[in-house]
Amino acid sequence: MKLKVILFRTVIAFLMLFVARELPAQSTSTVSGVVKDGKSGKALVGASVYLKGTHTGGMTDDEGRYTMTSVPAGKWILVCSMLGYRRIEKDITIEGAADAVYNFDLANDELSFTEVVVTATRNEALVTSVPASTEVLSTKTIEESNAKNVGEALRTVGASFVKSYGAAGSLQTISLRGSTDAQVLVLIDGQRVNDAQSGSVDLSTIPLDAVERVEVVKGGNTAMYGSDAVGGVINIITKPMTRKHTLDFSAQGLYGTYNTKIYDLSVGQGISDFNYFASYNQTQSGGNYDYTNNAGEKVPFLNSDTKSDNAFFKAGYLFPDRSRLAAFFKYRYSNNGSPGSTDFPNTLARQRTRSNLYSITYDGLSFGAFAFSLNVYLADQESRYSDPQSYLGLEENKFNNRALGVLFQVFTDLAQYGLFSYGYEYRQDRLESRDFVNRVEVPYLGDHQRDINSVYFQDDWKYDFDHVWKLSIVPAARLDAYPEKSIGSQFSPKVGINLSHDQGWRGSVRANVGRVYRAPTYNDLYWPEDSWTKGNPNLKPERGTTFDFGFIFQFAGLGSWNIEETYFGSRMNDLILWAPAEKWMPENVARAKTDGLESKLGWMGFNNAVEIQAGYTYMIAKDDGNDPTTAGKYLIYRPKDKFDLSLNLNYLIASVNFYYNYVGKRFNDPQNTVALGGYSLFGANAGITPNWAGLDWMIRIEGNNLANKEIQIVDGSPVPGREVRLSIGISGSLLTGKE
Repeated sequence: MKLKVILFRTVIAFLMLFVARELPAQSTSTVSGVVKDGKSGKALVGASVYLKGTHTGGMTDDEGRYTMTSVPAGKWILVCSMLGYRRIEKDITIEGAADAVYNFDLANDELSFTEVVVTATRNEALVTSVPASTEVLSTKTIEESNAKNVGEALRTVGASFVKSYGAAGSLQTISLRGSTDAQVLVLIDGQRVNDAQSGSVDLSTIPLDAVERVEVVKGGNTAMYGSDAVGGVINIITKPMTRKHTLDFSAQGLYGTYNTKIYDLSVGQGISDFNYFASYNQTQSGGNYDYTNNAGEKVPFLNSDTKSDNAFFKAGYLFPDRSRLAAFFKYRYSNNGSPGSTDFPNTLARQRTRSNLYSITYDGLSFGAFAFSLNVYLADQESRYSDPQSYLGLEENKFNNRALGVLFQVFTDLAQYGLFSYGYEYRQDRLESRDFVNRVEVPYLGDHQRDINSVYFQDDWKYDFDHVWKLSIVPAARLDAYPEKSIGSQFSPKVGINLSHDQGWRGSVRANVGRVYRAPTYNDLYWPEDSWTKGNPNLKPERGTTFDFGFIFQFAGLGSWNIEETYFGSRMNDLILWAPAEKWMPENVARAKTDGLESKLGWMGFNNAVEIQAGYTYMIAKDDGNDPTTAGKYLIYRPKDKFDLSLNLNYLIASVNFYYNYVGKRFNDPQNTVALGGYSLFGANAGITPNWAGLDWMIRIEGNNLANKEIQIVDGSPVPGREVRLSIGISGSLLTGKE
């Protein structure tokens, strides 16, 4: 019944928005124009033109034209920006209902590291102008790496540690700034992926074929996004849909060591104001690579094969008033071996997972100073695990995780008081679980439902001193109400400050402080009781404070430079720790203290033909509790040192890329008596992208772990030795019509 009520209310909300968009606006005008390259005079497609401090605006079309309707009378700042070009701001005055035309000629930006982000404040902004420390993995960065899924792509992000449990397609989780993997929120196009059962996300399940870029906002963001955003937020932004009257297509195949095969197909088309994008990916690996066992013998890591099929589809329609209806669907099915650990191998266990993710969004509807957005999503995942070698006999379990969510947002231009955004979110998490031993059902996690109601607000206030120096203050707060009495209502405030400069050189000084929390998972609350363990339904949320301050500095001189330095820290209480009491059970008994320094240096020169990026993170993450056996000890799997280096060379159709990653020693027990030594990984790739027969071709060879080191990132889970892969692909575009 609740589901029917939610769906009914959602349909009514959509209908109200569609009816409202037909209502005439009062005392408004239309602003339009053309955006061109200032040097060549060529029309620029995809440039962003908007009224500063509002959500009124849009992108230029195939002819470089933009149109904004329903612009209220008054004085405004009209902004035109595009990646790779200098942003232009014009003071304009709209009088009555008179239409206005403003054209832009953009000059090339010498600062090659300029990036636009949306995750940090839910508003489009330069990475140098947002208070939060944000790192972007662009399309170019992803293409130059050897990464084949989001987990592999995130290995080079500062203050991150990706735990990999095997070959391509095996489990990969991430820690940010000393967090646990369940304290990192993962989004796809702004939609939450973390489930209520485990709280974490297997990043290997997200291939890169449909990914445009990945934005990583580091530090606590509970005030914006709710539970789980303790260490940071990872927003995976999918590829944009094809422009009008164009059909784009691509195909790529890869074959490599350990019988690794990856196939990618995609197609996108723009038909008048409707467009779509579709992609398919298949990833498989035979696994069974060698490692050295405790007896010093080289043996294969059996049952480590993986195979998955992934499909993605998105479509959108642009209305005459520039509002937009968009939807996407993501499907995945995987069948993987579950090899266990080197100490307790399992040669027969299998893990099968089927997941569906649906989302529909209507946004861009505006009335004067107000703009609206409505998103509805449904996530449905079924996991089946089978272990014929269990000590109980044949053990089989099945989990169904479902999440239904509705997010309604309003953006209000308060003029000199900033852009005020606020909204309401409802999310229903449901778990159904079954466990069978020798075909007989036994008690397990059971069936559970959690209904969460949330409200949030944020004010993006800016003071423009002279169009060069700008002060930004971003206060935000969120209230989440849970049905469990032990969790209750959680209030999470945060404030960020940024003082930025944007002429000649670009940069900012920034700082953040905020309260964070993470709700206990279903596994923590309801783990079935047996002779050894049981869950704890009285668990409270993990709570704490995160903070950081630092600077980013970009300038041109013998190339383009990017320098960043950030000090970060967190103080966490009531951490959930599984410990022996009457039985092994989770309790809110742990505290943690983390402090770190993140440094990043980038240089690009010789007309962007050479790029060097280096990053180093020094972090101390320690137990801050009262247990004398663990107090002051390093938290498990939190390396103190991490260093990343990349060298990228591009000339005409050829490119060569080199990578080096170092991760320091990690303890894997709370008493710090057992540790895994630091490890280094070398990787490289070389490729050419010729144009032949009207198609863009790609031929590329790449190598991972070139030194053939035997490495265990996680104790008991060896990763493959040297891997060599060959890729061949084609892509192209066809004109399908003209206005």
